[in-house]
Amino acid sequence: MKKSLLALILAVALVAPVFAQKGDKSINAKLGLGVNNDLSTSYDDMPDGMGMSIKTEIPAISLGAEFFYGLMDNLSVGAGISYGLKANAKEIEGEKPEIGVTNFYVAVKPEAKIESDIFTSIYLIGQIGGSSVSMEAAGESRTADMGIYLGFGAGTIIKDNFIVELLISSSNGSVSEDGMSGDIQYTATTINIGYKFAL
Repeated sequence: MKKSLLALILAVALVAPVFAQKGDKSINAKLGLGVNNDLSTSYDDMPDGMGMSIKTEIPAISLGAEFFYGLMDNLSVGAGISYGLKANAKEIEGEKPEIGVTNFYVAVKPEAKIESDIFTSIYLIGQIGGSSVSMEAAGESRTADMGIYLGFGAGTIIKDNFIVELLISSSNGSVSEDGMSGDIQYTATTINIGYKFAL
């Protein structure tokens, strides 16, 4: 017990100076254009391969906002939300279902500064959080139970403020209908463009 308490105190003592530094803060506004988005379902009571896969029409548009805090010069942490406007799926049996997704997440962003007249920095980004996927078809709307959201990608900041980013993400959930239960997954490849507001 004493060793555990000592380890905890030591960890806090080592980490505290990092948080004590005045880090850069920013709010990012983003517009996302989905270029390869796919909704797939699989049901527990059905054989493999009996699920469904639906691709959305291009582009699937999303709006996002993030807050980031710089722990140090080359590492920031933050939180954000992304709201996907309902996108038409490709036609299935004479219908075009509409698919929408909302994700909220915490993020980590390692960043490397660049000495350039155009590019300010390049970065990687990792996101984890929750998601809500909904689909509307034949006049009925269904929303999957909340699941896990994962995202990773890379981007660059241009002229200190403009953001260009490629993000690959997966939004998961579960559905129950007609006595069957299953999983739903919405995968997306998104090009984000945005603006960084320094605080």
